[in-house]
Amino acid sequence: MIDGCGRTIDHLRLSLTDHCNLACRYCAPEDTPVLGGMIEANFAFEIVRWLSLQHGIRHIRLTGGEPLLHPRLIPLIERLAGLDTLHEVTLTTNGQMLAQKAAALRDAGLNRINISLDTLDPRRFAHLTRGGDLARTLAGIEAAVAVGLTPVRINVVVQRGLNDHELNDIAQWSLARGCTVRFLEVMPIGPLAHVIDEHLVSAAEMLAQLNERFWLRPIPQSLGQPAVDYAAVGVGLRGVIGIIAPTTRPFCSRCRRLRVTSRGQLVTCLHDDRYYDLSRWWNGQTLDVEGADATLSSAINEKPASGAFVQLLCMQALGG
Repeated sequence: MIDGCGRTIDHLRLSLTDHCNLACRYCAPEDTPVLGGMIEANFAFEIVRWLSLQHGIRHIRLTGGEPLLHPRLIPLIERLAGLDTLHEVTLTTNGQMLAQKAAALRDAGLNRINISLDTLDPRRFAHLTRGGDLARTLAGIEAAVAVGLTPVRINVVVQRGLNDHELNDIAQWSLARGCTVRFLEVMPIGPLAHVIDEHLVSAAEMLAQLNERFWLRPIPQSLGQPAVDYAAVGVGLRGVIGIIAPTTRPFCSRCRRLRVTSRGQLVTCLHDDRYYDLSRWWNGQTLDVEGADATLSSAINEKPASGAFVQLLCMQALGG
């Protein structure tokens, strides 16, 4: 797929559910609960098969909410892993249920995993996630490493006044376990757009802090990769540290991504409030490919060069 700006689209983020067992403060509004949506596993598979066989999608990431809450997750991964057209099947999780499921995910054919970890302090973790248990996420990370879902990627949303003093400690903890760690700027999404005003820490500030403990050398970027990765060397440690800076160093010109929400809505840009309904082409058993093709064509042609920062949904509903 080539969009109206000449960008090749070959990555899909598929939200399996907008249910979550946490309520992170930059993701889920406290006073506006997300209405529960959970995509039917057969519908999810047929969307991916259609997009990969006919439209060149090669990389699929399963997201949420929390995708480990989906009751048909393991069978779905098994079916997706059987598609020769896909290069990789990955998943993003908060890790709270991962220790019990890591081996099953690997055996089903999952290639690797991203895990959210915004702090190493148990009390701060409970505050940032509104009730999460840090020990469970750490155990999930250890389990993912142990079963070989590697390279495990640790995602850290950096927030001024909350966890911005922990970057080096989180990086050191992650690299010591062979994980890649990526630090993300907060994003102004939907009803939580205001978090950027109080909590944004720029990529430049992150790098300045990281350079106090690590020697960083930029790694050439692969096409469509939002992160700028660095080969990192510290005392007795080496690995990869990445920075994802959608606010101060936007990467719209390199975007190769589509999203499908747990309600079957196609989203071409996080910062654009246009959605394209694929669920209308699903009758419970088969996907009307001709109708879905028409919807996809409109979406791709209208994918903006950059977002207008107009969005009604929160990140939890959009798909992580």
